[in-house]
Amino acid sequence: MNIAQKILLIMGIVYMAVGGVIAVIFVLFIKSSPFILMPLFFVVLGASFVGGVLFTVRQKKKISKLGKKYAAKIYGYVNNTSYMVNGCYTLNTKVHYFDESGTEKEAILPTSFARGSDTYPIGMTIDIYEYRGKYSFDAGSVRNEVLFREDELMDDKPVEPEKTTIVAVCCESCGATYQAQKGYSNKCPYCGNYYNT
Repeated sequence: MNIAQKILLIMGIVYMAVGGVIAVIFVLFIKSSPFILMPLFFVVLGASFVGGVLFTVRQKKKISKLGKKYAAKIYGYVNNTSYMVNGCYTLNTKVHYFDESGTEKEAILPTSFARGSDTYPIGMTIDIYEYRGKYSFDAGSVRNEVLFREDELMDDKPVEPEKTTIVAVCCESCGATYQAQKGYSNKCPYCGNYYNT
């Protein structure tokens, strides 16, 4: 669970608790009041926060359970422009790995850690899971392991063009369409968000 999910979960629980207590007070002491809808709104809002967080956590577990496992090298970081912590964007982790055919691939993991943290050091190995184009990771699997052909994963050399496929992408954030390499993380040229293609 990342920082934003923890914050939403706490807010949801607080909204549900406060709204529930106020609704009970209205029902017990002010029997016919149109103001009962306001605390019920907070209960519904809190329940939607909690439900949203539990849904995303469930999806992540589903990817880990059903997905294909790969050992990947932590290659770098990209800004997660979804939200800010202490005035700075959090960071997602960029990894390189070899798929089952031995082709080098790249993915952005939704780690969302605060800038300055060394939770996912560059050059370390981490277990990732891929299921239907979505990625998850095992946070406890970060280790100092040397992988076969590791030097290819960590170099700055571009991948040979004949090994890549160009596909049309629709940005989930701004709705723009553009072409990108399949199997790599790509930056939307219009809004700047990163996506796994």
